[in-house]
Amino acid sequence: MTPSRRGLVAAFGALPLLYVQARAQGWPARPVRFQVGYAAGGSITIAARLLGDTLGAGWGQSVVIENRVGAGGTIAAAAVARSEPDGYTLLVSAAGEIVGAPYTMANLPYDPQKDLTPISLIARNPLVLVVPASLPVRNLQELLDLAKRQPLSYASGGVGTATHFVAELFKLRSGANIEHVPYRGSGDLQADLQAGRVHMTFDAISVMLPQIEAGRVRAIGVTSATRSPQAPDIATLAELGVRDFAGGGWVGLLGPAALPAPLVEKLERDVRAAVQGGLGAQLAMRGFDPVGSSSTEFRRFIAEETTRWGEAARAAGMRPA
Repeated sequence: MTPSRRGLVAAFGALPLLYVQARAQGWPARPVRFQVGYAAGGSITIAARLLGDTLGAGWGQSVVIENRVGAGGTIAAAAVARSEPDGYTLLVSAAGEIVGAPYTMANLPYDPQKDLTPISLIARNPLVLVVPASLPVRNLQELLDLAKRQPLSYASGGVGTATHFVAELFKLRSGANIEHVPYRGSGDLQADLQAGRVHMTFDAISVMLPQIEAGRVRAIGVTSATRSPQAPDIATLAELGVRDFAGGGWVGLLGPAALPAPLVEKLERDVRAAVQGGLGAQLAMRGFDPVGSSSTEFRRFIAEETTRWGEAARAAGMRPA
């Protein structure tokens, strides 16, 4: 092959990449949809709306939040996994549908590792253990003592969610015998908790702090390794004697598999700039720990979380069903 012919072949071979880069530079040309697997009013939707408002202002396009509630967030994740890899349908995800669902759902309609593209870990979402104000306990030891005397239940956001896994880890570490009651959304969960129909829950500080401050529920401890800046008076469960216990939720942005690399880079760059700017402060005000990671960092984080949650699932005797 002559040098000129090789040059032509190389030039034509570069055309697809140039086309993809050009499309990424012109994106978005229409509204972008954020799929959220949880009810409006929950912590993930709060984060999605804050992120969407910030990014949409910079893009000059609206970001539409679509709540596809049910099955522990997996309905929304499956919808994104099946979508076109053009960047117009993205997933604002909690931990459950990415690292929890493989351990609790036998026929998961997507592979979190293969069918989704990590873009950025937006923020960590510390959880707090709370009980109804009517429950006659003031601290962790009183709660554990009560659990020995009578059956107690805990509410979660659904099977396979972060609130489910963290509660099971709490049971394992504390020895408490409490029954799981899964819910589809935070609204019903909070109503039943405040009414005393369930005895405790782990939920996001961003959701529970107003209820704590209003006296409708009582905080027992936070699940993070250190105290939350938004609630510094609430001790960590590790401080209270629950050994080897630290965990919680998180919120991340993902797209479908085969999302073009130039578009992933743009999305990652825009998310990181947003978190480092005003979005980070807005998230922190609502109890999140802002992160804004790279795509590579987020992929590594997911792998580590999948391993850790798998260990908790096996220790708790969870089986896909």
